[in-house]
Amino acid sequence: MSKLLICKMKKHFLKVCYLYIIFFLFLSSHCTPNLERNVLEYSGLTKLFTLKNLTGNNSSTTTTLSSAKDIASYSIPSLGINGIIYGTQINLSSDTLTSFTPLVARFTTTGKSVTISGTNQISDATANTYSSNLIYTVTAEDGSTQNYTVTLTAPRTYGGSSLVIWLKADSLGLSDGANVSTWSDLSGYGNHFTQPTGALQPMFKVNQINNLPAVQFRMATAQIMRIFAGGTNLYITNSGSLFFVFKLIQTSASGTTILNINGGNGREMSLTDPADQYLQCRNGVACAQTSGVSIPLNSYIAIGSIQNLNTTVNELWNGDLKGSISAAGGNFDYVAGAAPGTSYLSNGNLDVDFAEVLYFNTNLSQNEVDKIFCYLRAKYKLTATTTSCGN
Repeated sequence: MSKLLICKMKKHFLKVCYLYIIFFLFLSSHCTPNLERNVLEYSGLTKLFTLKNLTGNNSSTTTTLSSAKDIASYSIPSLGINGIIYGTQINLSSDTLTSFTPLVARFTTTGKSVTISGTNQISDATANTYSSNLIYTVTAEDGSTQNYTVTLTAPRTYGGSSLVIWLKADSLGLSDGANVSTWSDLSGYGNHFTQPTGALQPMFKVNQINNLPAVQFRMATAQIMRIFAGGTNLYITNSGSLFFVFKLIQTSASGTTILNINGGNGREMSLTDPADQYLQCRNGVACAQTSGVSIPLNSYIAIGSIQNLNTTVNELWNGDLKGSISAAGGNFDYVAGAAPGTSYLSNGNLDVDFAEVLYFNTNLSQNEVDKIFCYLRAKYKLTATTTSCGN
């Protein structure tokens, strides 16, 4: 084959290649929907095709990594409880838990991954023990992180299982306006409050606080509920912790009792009139103001009273400390309660709406107190300066 023929064949081949390139450029410039249409640039020196757009910039695709890192839902299916998500705090409570064993959570997240202390967390798979708060770290696609604190409040485990009265309006399941003849105790001790006389029975009302119900006591009809006999472990020592969520309407000059344990000479929590201040009392002997601060009327509040033997009595509102007094002396000694195994909620002179009542026959630790108030604040949407949920 002559050199002339080979040269002609090379030229012909290059012309064909150039025609294919022109055809491809035509398709690229007319078929690409992007306004900056891509073309192929040919480098005769290196015979390298580079994809470029008509503006002269190299074509590239930019992907923005998501910064989403929320926990959108949280529950523990084995206990049948759902978490209340309040910012980066997730609160759960159990009526039935009496000891802490590993539990599996179900959760949804907008993040890429979820860990606890570096251990990957898988919804419906990873088990954790909730005796202490859990810190979940959610990592987004862009690498940013957000911590969530999960608190499981289990009142029946606190104070050495010292919860002996737990009354919840949302456990009653009654219709609006129905009389309450029995308010069942959830502590596990069976300390149920009853009232067989219809005219003295308080009333169940729906949608009273955060879409939850309450039980209304009115002094006009001397409404009262009792443990008439057989109450279990109501008094062990002079220590005791009472928590209640209520709306105070008014007090009575004749004396307004919130809760009495063991009748005459027994432990009693009351209110002054007309100042509406909280009192720690030995029934029939003496009372003492624990803060001297008036309780606001017609507004729901969670109040706690914690007595440590004959040392101190502390009063707290929504978790904030309002006052502390000495518990020294016989006025804070209830060993001589005249009617062991009895209790009454209201003495007939109480105008309040109760949402929840918890009574422990010992003084709780600060960590346990914080967890109780954390639970009550989240459930009833109460506010406080203190935001601690324990540890």
